[in-house]
Amino acid sequence: MKPAFAARLFAFVALSVALNFAGAARAADSTEIWPEASLFYRLNPRTRVYLSGAYAEGKESDTNSLDLAAYLDISLKPVLPGKLLTDDWQRSRRLWARIGYARIFKATAETGPDVAEDRAIVSFFGKAPLPAETWLEARVRADLRWIGDEDSARYRFRVEATREFTVRDHTIVPYFNVEWFYDTRYNGWARVLYQIGPEFTVNEHFRYEIYLARQEDRLPEHETLDAIGFVAKWYY
Repeated sequence: MKPAFAARLFAFVALSVALNFAGAARAADSTEIWPEASLFYRLNPRTRVYLSGAYAEGKESDTNSLDLAAYLDISLKPVLPGKLLTDDWQRSRRLWARIGYARIFKATAETGPDVAEDRAIVSFFGKAPLPAETWLEARVRADLRWIGDEDSARYRFRVEATREFTVRDHTIVPYFNVEWFYDTRYNGWARVLYQIGPEFTVNEHFRYEIYLARQEDRLPEHETLDAIGFVAKWYY
């Protein structure tokens, strides 16, 4: 498949999904804004540290949350040279793992701060090539959760398609992913999360990402949420 045709095909699919998101947004129970800041620090060719701070602010509710997390990324097997950006840690690896810890704070205007949640997190990532220079990445993640005296686990399965483009010497990577959540508190598939957006490379040390998200909660009751996310990323 020719690169120009592949670019138009990927753009058409992304636009179609975005229009579906826009149409579904009118039926959502609530909407939120999800700003996030991330720092990636490479320790050596095989490992890096990832620090993240994410905030969620609801428009229809007074509930806000702050997620602070620290991770260690470990490379297990690199992608063949020349297939993707060789100076990009994540995109140049076919198999890698992430371990970390997160603490989540929530508060409402009426009741004030809730009990903080602690999570121990383990993830494995695998990548495979598709036609038209597109890549498919699968992630399996386990969250061990403690909220006060209650403990539970949540298992998350995500698939993501990406296609890398270069525009005026800047890399743009549009993506679309779907993630399923299994929650042991309800012994069932409690949530599905859809995201679509591009990542823009500004320079060697800074990138940013803008995306649309739709979250469908199915347990303990059915609710939907739409969000606009922005992620600022620093690399060193």
